Amino acid sequence: MAAAKYQASSSSRFSHCKYQVFLSFRGEDTRKNFTDHLYTALVQAGIHTFRDDDEIGRGENIESELQKAIQQSKIAIIVFSKDYASSRWCLNELVMIMERRRTADCIVLPVFYDVEPSQVRKQTGSFAAAFVEHEKRFKEEMEMVNGWRVALKEVADLAGMVLGDGYEALLVQCIVEKVSKNLDPKIFHVPLHFIGRDPLVNYINSWMQDESHDAAIAMLYGIGGVGKTAIAKSVFNQNFRKFECRSFLSNVREISKESKGVVCLQRQLLADILNKTVDEIHDVDEGIIKIKDALCCRRTLIVLDDVDNRYQFNAIIGMQKRLRQGCKIIVTTRNKGLIAADDEFVRCKVEPLDNEKSLELFSWHAFGQAYPVEGFVEDAWRIVHHCNGLPLALSVIGSSLSGKGRKLWGSALQELAVIPNCEVQNVLGISYHSLDDDYQKNLFLDIACFFNGMDVDYAVKILDGRGIGARFRIDKLIDRCLVEINNDKRLWMHQLVRNMGREIARQESPKCQRIWHHMEALGVLNETIDAGKLRGLTIDMHVLMEDDYAEVVRTNSMVRCKRRRLNFFQQRFSDFFYGGKLQTGETSLFPNLSTDAFRKMPDVKFLQLNYINFQGSFEHFPKNLIWLCWHGFSLRSIPNHVCLEKLVVLDLSRSCLVDAWKGKPFLPKLKILDLRHSLDLIRTPDFLGLPALEKLILEDCIHLVQIHESIGDLQRLLVLNLKNCTSLVELPEEINRLNSLQELVLNGCSNLDSLMNMELEHHQGRSLLQSDGIVASTSYITSFSLKLFFPFRFSARKMSRFTSFSLPRSLKRLDLSGTSIRSLPESIKDLGLLKSLYLKNCKMLQTLPELPPHLWSLDVSFCYSLQRVSNLNPWTIAHGCDQFVEFQDWMKQESIQRFDSHMLRTIEMVSAQIQPSSFQVLPRRPFYFL
Repeated sequence: MAAAKYQASSSSRFSHCKYQVFLSFRGEDTRKNFTDHLYTALVQAGIHTFRDDDEIGRGENIESELQKAIQQSKIAIIVFSKDYASSRWCLNELVMIMERRRTADCIVLPVFYDVEPSQVRKQTGSFAAAFVEHEKRFKEEMEMVNGWRVALKEVADLAGMVLGDGYEALLVQCIVEKVSKNLDPKIFHVPLHFIGRDPLVNYINSWMQDESHDAAIAMLYGIGGVGKTAIAKSVFNQNFRKFECRSFLSNVREISKESKGVVCLQRQLLADILNKTVDEIHDVDEGIIKIKDALCCRRTLIVLDDVDNRYQFNAIIGMQKRLRQGCKIIVTTRNKGLIAADDEFVRCKVEPLDNEKSLELFSWHAFGQAYPVEGFVEDAWRIVHHCNGLPLALSVIGSSLSGKGRKLWGSALQELAVIPNCEVQNVLGISYHSLDDDYQKNLFLDIACFFNGMDVDYAVKILDGRGIGARFRIDKLIDRCLVEINNDKRLWMHQLVRNMGREIARQESPKCQRIWHHMEALGVLNETIDAGKLRGLTIDMHVLMEDDYAEVVRTNSMVRCKRRRLNFFQQRFSDFFYGGKLQTGETSLFPNLSTDAFRKMPDVKFLQLNYINFQGSFEHFPKNLIWLCWHGFSLRSIPNHVCLEKLVVLDLSRSCLVDAWKGKPFLPKLKILDLRHSLDLIRTPDFLGLPALEKLILEDCIHLVQIHESIGDLQRLLVLNLKNCTSLVELPEEINRLNSLQELVLNGCSNLDSLMNMELEHHQGRSLLQSDGIVASTSYITSFSLKLFFPFRFSARKMSRFTSFSLPRSLKRLDLSGTSIRSLPESIKDLGLLKSLYLKNCKMLQTLPELPPHLWSLDVSFCYSLQRVSNLNPWTIAHGCDQFVEFQDWMKQESIQRFDSHMLRTIEMVSAQIQPSSFQVLPRRPFYFL
């Protein structure tokens, strides 16, 4: 063995260990056959292997190098052949290997090529003959010879691999598999504190092992920094040995941007699959063909990390039809629209961590333990809430604060509240910069600055006013994991994504100003900050108060805000916000600004001025507004000379309006008019100048007595909300002409006397709605599809006429809860689409007629007078109906009290097995008929 050679595969994933395997063998026996085949197989498996293939001319320096190589190898494979023991060099290697095994973490794998383990252990056969020669030659060094014998006996007692009369190729394969399993399984680096991801990793591992699953592709998607790549690496590390071939392509998005970047990725994939250097690929099409041929006959595991678009995916993988059964592909992406809807794939959204896991991850990086040290708990929680579960931010910020004192922590917290962490900002900003065009980018920035948390339909109406298809483009932002629509149908951004957008908007402010910070907005309105390029501005004195900016003092040159909590101010503001009115002289609690500020913002599109008062003429009020939200508007009517011809949404909730307009307004593009909680409003405007109006919200306008007859001309009106308009006595007959009306709210109109004149059966509407409340600084509409509401306080005389009232046949949900009806019309059985009927607290209701056959849910709770139901629905809810004694077609002449607890528990147990989510039994209290 003369020259030492080190063969390294193209992979660098074993950089922490110089050699993975040290091969010890007798060159004359196996150098050109078995050992050469074994060495080649190890290298092709990506295992760094040391081999000395020549025994001639060995000197003392070589022996030193061999000893060093053995010390730097994790596994030693010893190939015992017939003449192995005849080599002094082989026996010395063996002694060094066994010595390392005794003193360090070294795995020794003996391979008995053409000898039996007993021959090695007892030194019989060719081994006995070799030792006869050694004892003659080294009779003066018998201690060394005895050491060889001990080492042979010791190694023969280890579990090894025996060729016997088997096949060499099969033995080589078994050795490579055994070596692979004994090497460090973390082929790719996974963060040391890989917290909160085990459930998702286990789910993907289960899919990996299911070869019968139709989907060959799993897509991990989520915002930047959420941990998609780390999860993919963990899954790859745990599964790659189960496949014939494997490949992990990192940074697909970035590499694809380079010249012939996609071709380079194709070449790397082929090299990984074929375990050899791939000849030049001239173009993408050629690469696609070669990859198709390589994948069709090999069970392969492939990870494509950070794929940005469909072209990259198709060029590397293409359609699943090319793949052999059992192939698995994992794709990580920020673009969940990457894979076509008709492709078979498993979609896995990578969510941010919950608070508990976030605190643990942050603590490991900041304190080196799983929980905060004493004195830092509150600050740690503040940072955790700021990061909102994003692992990248938790680890980066935690590491930056590790070992720092309390003062520096306080400074860092103040900075994070204003300036995003640069590293986190850069990672998140990749998604923004990948957006298609300026329209898409402006839409994202508008949502980040003004519309995050808003009802999605409400926001779409506003953003459509820009002349682009807002909903289509919002869906693109959703695909890019920049925006979500939550369970409440509101636009939602991760807090750090929102902050990233706002920071970009701040940097772009010389070209296009978006003002969302309340103190900066006050500066603009007080003309201390230039607003020539203003696109949008939002200020809400209620939010400002909650942020502890409580006392607002008007001076000659500026608006000065003292950071001091004034309980009196808070109480008076709260009284106003929740329905009260400020008395004369108390309006000074809010800033009074000059309307001259509007001169300098001619092109503003979005304006929110909640609880801000202005003095002066409104002749220079912005003419290009699309959205105006002005809660607490202090004027008694909107000035006639205010031009709002481009306005799409007008929200003047909680205003002091008495007449919305003096004269006829002209707002040809207005779609939403929200005047809810305007307690002084007496009459609605003339609607002839509002031809595009779709939603009219007058909830809690308790002094409203007149709805203008022109309402019948609103042929696009979908929603009319009159909830709790307690002074309203009659509705104009023209409402019968509202052929597009879908939602009507009359709940709480206790003095309404002419409801029965409405020919609702002529409407094409599909749903009637109740809308409750107001959230933060923006009005929201909560929609319950196909729901009809009647006044709670209708007299028995009025409601008894309901039996002859025609209901819209398109109803799906009907809610008459709390009314004084005694019975329902027989025609209710003809409502073929009705799914839910709510009659809760109808205390005068005595009987129910035959109900629609497809009714899913019936609630007659606390209908104390109800005694008879013609065809009881299986999902009937009847809390507090102890007097129920007759159920036709269900349970004749049976009393509810006859059901004992044992029977109820039996029904519960059986039903829970069939439909556990829809069953509840509360003996002696409410009862669900199942």
